[in-house]
Amino acid sequence: MLKLSKILGSASLLTLASLSAAQAGGFQRSTADTDILYEPGMVSMRTGMTYVSPERGFDSINGVSGSWNNYTGSYNLPTASLKFGDGPVACAGSYAESFAAEADYSSLPGGAQPISTTGSRVQSLEFNSNEWSATCRLSYEADVGRFSLLAGLFVEDFNFQGTSLGAAPTGRTGPGGAPVLVPVALSVDTSNSYETGYRVGFAYEKPEIALRAQVLYRSEIKHDRPEGTGYAVTTGDAFIINPATGGTVILPPSPLLPVGTQVSSGTAFQNTVISPQSLYVNFQTGIAEGTLLVGSFRWTDWSTNRNVLTSYVSAIGTSVNNSPYYWDDGYTATIGIGKAFNENISGLVTLGYDSGVSTGAETTYTDLYSLSGGLSFKQGFGEIRFGGLVGYWTSGSQSVANGAIFDATVGNDWVFAGNASIKLTF
Repeated sequence: MLKLSKILGSASLLTLASLSAAQAGGFQRSTADTDILYEPGMVSMRTGMTYVSPERGFDSINGVSGSWNNYTGSYNLPTASLKFGDGPVACAGSYAESFAAEADYSSLPGGAQPISTTGSRVQSLEFNSNEWSATCRLSYEADVGRFSLLAGLFVEDFNFQGTSLGAAPTGRTGPGGAPVLVPVALSVDTSNSYETGYRVGFAYEKPEIALRAQVLYRSEIKHDRPEGTGYAVTTGDAFIINPATGGTVILPPSPLLPVGTQVSSGTAFQNTVISPQSLYVNFQTGIAEGTLLVGSFRWTDWSTNRNVLTSYVSAIGTSVNNSPYYWDDGYTATIGIGKAFNENISGLVTLGYDSGVSTGAETTYTDLYSLSGGLSFKQGFGEIRFGGLVGYWTSGSQSVANGAIFDATVGNDWVFAGNASIKLTF
């Protein structure tokens, strides 16, 4: 079993880790490639790309059913890693997009989410965090197998862009002395510089049966008060609120405030944003000639994700947008079978489950069931891997009673993903 299992072992866990980005709960995107620490050779380098297409849209909003576009968008996840060392000591540096999300609500009625208690309507948002890390492995060989200690540091930044719709005062008054307002689109761009965290873990290997078990902890990162800039531009004609009826009265177009006029600029900031701590466990073991059983489990402390407040301060006032989450902790599990077809080609098939973190304040991240597979082609000092995933997202709902801005439901949806990577060993 030894020769084919060695060939298969490194490919199986890496393919499993690469596709986990498509089924990870919450805002999880990619993780550092620590599996490269176990690759043979003094120098190894690996780079890859994962494409993920989550197909999620609302079935109803505030009790009204409709057919709107998906508000989730597809995305690409590049990764890169470089390892030096072999035997008892090895170290690797890696890059990954650790956390991110995108949402576009412009296809909803009125071009944005329903109005919040602060008077704004979220039209789109996007954020991402980039992680650069260095992790080392220190191993000890014993008669019963090899024991390894893993430890390292990483840095992670935070970047946010968002647009919401609302109204801004013009300083003028209309009929009856009612203040004249103008509809605006408010765009903000905030960021936080790199903060430092750590990861630590241990592993046990028994090459005779292609056994490897690893436990790895990643620390929490707090991005305190990300700051940036914002501006508001007009999106329509000025209006007043009829004091008698509360209705909107559109005023004749004004040459002073044509659509697209910037009416304010200022500073923007958010409350503390947390990248949660997590614990990752994976294993593989040979169960027959050239055949591996592989699996993984991840706990992520998503209960720290309560709500995000984005504030905008300008000469005409202050506005605050609240994005509620109030998530549960997340749990992701996978199990699969790997098979070496010959010394150059191996494959892997896995089943996965991710527990939904949504509690009713928002309803994007419900339970997810997945089927994934991958192939590895090795020749000389190079190796190419391909993989794909299909995921089934269960239905869900959110309600004002549970902290949401508006009532809504989502149906059963799908997630699709593909991955390709190349590794060179010297």
